[in-house]
Amino acid sequence: GEIKIADRQLVVQAFNSDEKKYMVLLLSLKAGGEGLNLVGGNHLFLCELSYNPQNEQQACDRIYRIGQQKDVHIYRLMIKNTIEERISNLQERKLKLAGDVLAGCVDRFSLKLEDIAYLCS
Repeated sequence: GEIKIADRQLVVQAFNSDEKKYMVLLLSLKAGGEGLNLVGGNHLFLCELSYNPQNEQQACDRIYRIGQQKDVHIYRLMIKNTIEERISNLQERKLKLAGDVLAGCVDRFSLKLEDIAYLCS
């Protein structure tokens, strides 16, 4: 974004402090998904989806960290019959396929070229 890194760090510190100068932070998945500790918040609203479900998981992990003392609530905003629903379905399929591969549930002959292409898309 347009906020300088030093200023960003001050905003995050203020958000995480008990004084609550900032009650809400608006972040994109890219800006809010890496390198931040946001334990000052405990409600996360995901308003954009990523083709890579790990990007969203990383964003969720920003508030669900060591030091979080409140219950964490994560909401995913999605409209039925839109591209978001398709992306969500793609995410579920990717996660299942990746989990099956890691668990050794997929033998070497059952993984098709389409599956690999789907994983990489």
